[in-house]
Amino acid sequence: MVKRFLPIYHTGWFYLLLLFWGFSFWYVCTGGLNQINQLNVQWLNQLKPSPVSIDKKRALEASDILTLHSNFNGQDIKSLTTFLSYYPHSQITLLGEHSNRFMNKLEGYLSSKPRDSKIVIGSNRVSSASPLKPQETMPFSPLLNWFRFSSRTHIEMMNSKHFIFAPLLQSKRQAFPLVWQQKGMLFLSLPGEIMKQLSPNTNLLIQQNWQLSLIKQKSTFPLEKSPLGFFGEVFVSTNARSIDTTNQKQNAVTDTNSPRLETVTEFIQHHSSNTRPNYKVIFITDGKNSQDSVLKSLLNKMMQNDYAYQSIATHIFTWFLLFLSVTFTWFIARLSLKQQSISVLSYVFLLFMLQYFFFNQQQWLEVTPITIIMMGTWLLLCGYQKEYKLFLSALDEQRNSNATEGCSLTSNNPANGKRTSTIKSGLKTKLKNLISTKQVPPTQVQQSNASPEERTRNTSYNQTSSTRDFTSTLEEDEGQTLVIVDNPVSKSASTTQQSSVESFGRYQVEGVLGKGAMGIVYQGVDPKINRHVAIKTLQLGDDVDSPESGEAKARFFREAQTAGGLSHANIVTIYDVGEENHLGYIAMDLLTGAPLSLFTQADKILPTPLVYQLLIQITDALEYAHQQNVVHRDIKPANIIYDDDLFKVTVTDFGIAYVSDNSNTRTGIIMGSPYYMSPEQILGLKVDGRSDIFSLGVTFYQLLCGYLPFEGESIATVAYQITKAKAVAVNQRNPNLPTSAMRICSKAMHKDIDKRFQSMSEFKLALTNALKRDFKVTVN
Repeated sequence: MVKRFLPIYHTGWFYLLLLFWGFSFWYVCTGGLNQINQLNVQWLNQLKPSPVSIDKKRALEASDILTLHSNFNGQDIKSLTTFLSYYPHSQITLLGEHSNRFMNKLEGYLSSKPRDSKIVIGSNRVSSASPLKPQETMPFSPLLNWFRFSSRTHIEMMNSKHFIFAPLLQSKRQAFPLVWQQKGMLFLSLPGEIMKQLSPNTNLLIQQNWQLSLIKQKSTFPLEKSPLGFFGEVFVSTNARSIDTTNQKQNAVTDTNSPRLETVTEFIQHHSSNTRPNYKVIFITDGKNSQDSVLKSLLNKMMQNDYAYQSIATHIFTWFLLFLSVTFTWFIARLSLKQQSISVLSYVFLLFMLQYFFFNQQQWLEVTPITIIMMGTWLLLCGYQKEYKLFLSALDEQRNSNATEGCSLTSNNPANGKRTSTIKSGLKTKLKNLISTKQVPPTQVQQSNASPEERTRNTSYNQTSSTRDFTSTLEEDEGQTLVIVDNPVSKSASTTQQSSVESFGRYQVEGVLGKGAMGIVYQGVDPKINRHVAIKTLQLGDDVDSPESGEAKARFFREAQTAGGLSHANIVTIYDVGEENHLGYIAMDLLTGAPLSLFTQADKILPTPLVYQLLIQITDALEYAHQQNVVHRDIKPANIIYDDDLFKVTVTDFGIAYVSDNSNTRTGIIMGSPYYMSPEQILGLKVDGRSDIFSLGVTFYQLLCGYLPFEGESIATVAYQITKAKAVAVNQRNPNLPTSAMRICSKAMHKDIDKRFQSMSEFKLALTNALKRDFKVTVN
């Protein structure tokens, strides 16, 4: 069974999803959906049947409420006292800012002519209300109240015989709390106090358990309970404007288009004693806020028990629906886009049906945030699935084109301890698409497995060929060089090369060093000067004029052309190149030693000072190559031969090297070994010498600790690790390393090309200084 790689929690989509969830939670908590919620409440209120009032005598009609205007200054006190004498039994509520002179005169008037009910004054700074007596309390009610309420320590408590100061509260979710907490005691908010004054002979008690309830206790009537939910909040259909008094100026501007209110003085002048109607509730406001309009709707709903609240069961059910919605979007991922759309819309419809059912039970189920979060999650998952399916479709196209789009691997240069695998396919999707996928389909290919013999002087290691599945773990393939091009090469283009060859030009064949799918590497000798060489060959095909043969030939001879122009002690020497009987050949130095890939296991790593010294040689060689405008593009341990007698390394295999000043170089080709490719190579971008710095940094890391910094079980996984993930610090793999190892590896392997070493000379200088400082070794 093929494992699925790169699930969503390994991709950038997952972090985008977390960001969306966090933003949604913050937006809901700060009241960003208040307008939508209020429209939702009004819509449900229109669909809901008219409620039956518990006591129709107490129901407030529009004609029972009067709103007048006053500036609450000394000039208005006479008109107001006259008005109070006209309505001795009505409940009077003052809303606005009052001067001290006004309040003193009003209190003096009430002392001489007391009223049946106290005057309620809206204030967010002062409270004179009496605390509610608990009718029933659970043992841990104080703990529940700590979650329910935030202590309003900025409210000043006072006593008054004639006034009740109480705040009109509004939560960020546009709910109206009827109770609030101060120093462990519960008090009624402004609408609760108005309701209490409308029934002077009624005591209001508070029941505290998993749901708060107001208990109306009368001497001649049974108990009457008004549930308030877990937080003591009610939801009514009213406008969504904030009633915060800190925004009075802004609200005053908003209210300029509202009808002008009649003043107290004008009301007295226009209505004689015979024409004055009766009012149960009278609001007198200074017009600087919208508390009167909010209170009208709120009181009317409360008196008729026509409001919604949230019990603890409703809260739990809301979170359950949210979790179910997110899980639901994941489970429908296997359906088609049309089926997903139908499923999501059906689920949203079900949510609103549940909300309508709960609303009829006086429960407020907030489904708008659930709907928005579910829709956003679904859209992000659709984007992730779309990217994943694009890659799978490309792989299906490759799998179905067995004859014309097969894969052929060429094993070459075994004398240099190298296995080069050239994969040609019709896959035009860049390797960067692999980053967002989960698996690589099984594709059978042929390749040569290098198995070097015992390292002895004047002896090179040999290779043997084998066939295995391409989707096996890449740890077995770390010596491969991956080349993805745009034009496919047919399998039929590769024919079996005869091994019974006696000579190539002036070179006599002495034996076979290794065989591959498209060529054989021989050991030869130049009889004139008795020089032993390695002869790499390529079967060019019977049709030498075919595009496939021409492309393979160009790539084969590019190594001779590139490396042949380089002359450095640590770069393999090319002696000759030619073509004979449809066979291309390159004669190069027969190196002694073994590849550094033999020293990349944790139990076989070289001494750390020696690794530093060898890396300095490699940086010196690559610095020279970069000065000649040659970028190797395939730096890895298997391409570096180490002679332990001379303590010398040789950089080999310039088969996919890039000449930076060659304007004819093709673009859109991704080349390199997956474990060692730089991010810009993975993404198919143009590379320069800094790409070799990244690959050499990976090599340095592996030689120091015996582990690769970026690992995975598929090309997609490795590509993602290289471009997105952060490597484990090398000193965590090998605690015995100096701090310079971590610093140099991190900078060499930085994903931002501008933050790496900008040249091999800079890389070499860092190694030289670290070797001198940490190991007291000076490099000549």
